Amino acid sequence: MIVDGYNVIYAWRLDTSNLEDARKALLDALDDYAGFTGESITVVFDGYRTKSAASETRYGLIDVIFTAHGVTADTHIQRIAKTSKEPVTVVTADYLEQLSVFGSGSMRLTPAELQILIRQAREKHIALIHRSTLSGKELKKKLYLDAISNN
Repeated sequence: MIVDGYNVIYAWRLDTSNLEDARKALLDALDDYAGFTGESITVVFDGYRTKSAASETRYGLIDVIFTAHGVTADTHIQRIAKTSKEPVTVVTADYLEQLSVFGSGSMRLTPAELQILIRQAREKHIALIHRSTLSGKELKKKLYLDAISNN
């Protein structure tokens, strides 16, 4: 999964008065999601307005890329999608980027859809933790109810 970082930050309406905090909030949510699902995630942030060179770092379980001066995240993401040997999922609300992604044979996910997936993964993880804290009769009852509800 490739995430257009600033696009998702603005789509999720994160507080952008401090972009570093907004980036951290996004990266924390995605790192949790990667931990819950095992999904490989790369987040790309625009660096085109900065004077710095491109950089790649690791944040927990996810790869973070800041594009070089003059290169947009959209351009970088489109390049990854076009050169990937396998279809990738790109998270963006940008319509033109979505069209480009579809044209390369990849898939797109909107920021809202990603929020739903993250919420579902968290709920599943919390349920597993809850189940692991049950003991004796409580656990037996929970397992029985789960077994009959899955049929």
